[in-house]
Amino acid sequence: MQPKMWATALMCGALLAGFSTGAKANCITDHTTESDSTFPSTLKGKLAYHTYGSYGDGTSQIFIYDFAAKKVTQVSSSSWGIQDPMNAVFSPDGQWLAFMGIKDDAWNIFMWRVDSADLPVNLTQSTGDTRNEDPKFSADGSALFFKQDGDVMKATLSFENGAPGFSSQTNLTNASSTIESSMPYPSADGKLVYYAAGKESGVTGVYRLTLATGKKVVFDKPNGLEAYYPTVRQDGRVFYSRWKDSSGTDQLYTKVNPSDQAEQLSINDCDSNNSDAFPVNGTDYVFFSSTSEGKYQLYLGEVSTGKRWSLSSFHVNDDTDKETLGANYFGG
Repeated sequence: MQPKMWATALMCGALLAGFSTGAKANCITDHTTESDSTFPSTLKGKLAYHTYGSYGDGTSQIFIYDFAAKKVTQVSSSSWGIQDPMNAVFSPDGQWLAFMGIKDDAWNIFMWRVDSADLPVNLTQSTGDTRNEDPKFSADGSALFFKQDGDVMKATLSFENGAPGFSSQTNLTNASSTIESSMPYPSADGKLVYYAAGKESGVTGVYRLTLATGKKVVFDKPNGLEAYYPTVRQDGRVFYSRWKDSSGTDQLYTKVNPSDQAEQLSINDCDSNNSDAFPVNGTDYVFFSSTSEGKYQLYLGEVSTGKRWSLSSFHVNDDTDKETLGANYFGG
């Protein structure tokens, strides 16, 4: 699981029928992984992720695994002059990565042109104690959503001579004096944004905000349990992390509407932390991280069957002394 927010990853017909709100999935104790030979061959895109020894220790680096080329590349480097780059996300066209990192003693949001020797562009240019975190692109690539201090922001992107910048910024939550909001994720239709919110001394829940009206509703805030890190599939299904019980073990849950009952996914290992879900649009697959082998490692899960594959055979989990988190997949 990534640090808590105040410290800070179109389906149709039969597939949808296999995940009705009446389904009662559960985690599996001592969850086994499928054979590498059965890993879904349809995944030919790129997977961004990061590793670190512990949060904020200065060791975080961003990597991309190319499924077509079968190659892992560390894309962040000391030449960037950015400490702890992490939480990278692909733009909808796959040409850019947005990520967070420390520059000028502040957490800032950056964009980097994929496969280029260009230095990342610092979009927020904050200094000091300001924290800009958790960037996510709008589905059309015209905007970035991110956390700034305790609020969720929407920034319109512009490009001058090919370089990205913000032409305007809007504070969507305006509640940082009492509530800390973070981890925004917009819906594919551009109408909604999901995010985590709560008092630092209280319980964090997942909320849904309607962009046209600013109306906020509770999406999931189970009594006494934390819920956070929402991601949204193209068809509107939301995946997020939630405590299994008072032990604080992270499990992955899903639902579509605020009134729906939350469904615990059977790709979860009951005795491990499972978090940072990233659903692959148009499929039943979800990338996620799990501590089944000790440190967080990356897996692929199939939601309807509970099958899960380790990404260790792709050398994604090679550094077993570090946490591997923040999966973000671009399918092309």
